[in-house]
Amino acid sequence: MARFLTLAFLALLTVAEVAAVLALVDAFGGAVALLVLFLDVVAGLAVIRWGARSLPPARGWRIAAGTFIALPGLVLDLVGLALLVPPIQRWVSGHVLRSTEAAMRARGVSVITVTDASGAQRTTVVPGDVIPGQVVEGEATPADPSGGHATDRAGGEPEPGPRVVRGEIAGTED
Repeated sequence: MARFLTLAFLALLTVAEVAAVLALVDAFGGAVALLVLFLDVVAGLAVIRWGARSLPPARGWRIAAGTFIALPGLVLDLVGLALLVPPIQRWVSGHVLRSTEAAMRARGVSVITVTDASGAQRTTVVPGDVIPGQVVEGEATPADPSGGHATDRAGGEPEPGPRVVRGEIAGTED
């Protein structure tokens, strides 16, 4: 089904590109249309060069946008120009990230998303199974009066040690 949708999308894109170029030829003539398509490629290459001199993550967005602009056609130019707009970049990034995470999880890969101290979400692939839980800060104990982290041993007395991760083990029925 995905292959069919991809082929249908590419066919629709081809029809739209041809229709846009024919409309340009009809409105301004063949010479002007060829000039526009040539300048289109030149502008795309200029955006790619601009992107190559940029710092990440703007570099990737500018190179991708320049590639779409440099490809012959007017519809892809609009896609390339849209990729230069920051709100669209955030939307595309979020959509691609969520789709990739879902595809990886569907294939049994452990993927976790955490929020770091700055509030930014980070996603990473981890080896093995992930047990969802919550990190709980420890309290001072007689063995560690400095207030270090305590390890809770199944309801027993806290002992000095690493942070405690509490949570439920998610089974296949969850």
